[in-house]
Amino acid sequence: MKKLSQALVILSIPFMLALTAAQSARFYAATVEMHRLESVQADWVEENRRLLANIAVAKARSRVDATMAGAEGYRMVSPKTTLRIRVGPGMEKRDG
Repeated sequence: MKKLSQALVILSIPFMLALTAAQSARFYAATVEMHRLESVQADWVEENRRLLANIAVAKARSRVDATMAGAEGYRMVSPKTTLRIRVGPGMEKRDG
């Protein structure tokens, strides 16, 4: 019985080494995937920063005025020529 248990212990060492190697391979693959995802996330964050900066620039009144001044077919509308139509609550879906 003693020899059998010694043989099992001796034979289990290579099995444990194989399990350790397999776990190391899985850990390495997970690390590579994590670095790839971090890189993609950093790109997304940078793109979002750029978009927010562009939105802030586009919202500036002077920028809007300059853009519209150069736009073809754009003209200022005076309140005298504007017709307002007021719709009461519940009247939106009536036809005619």
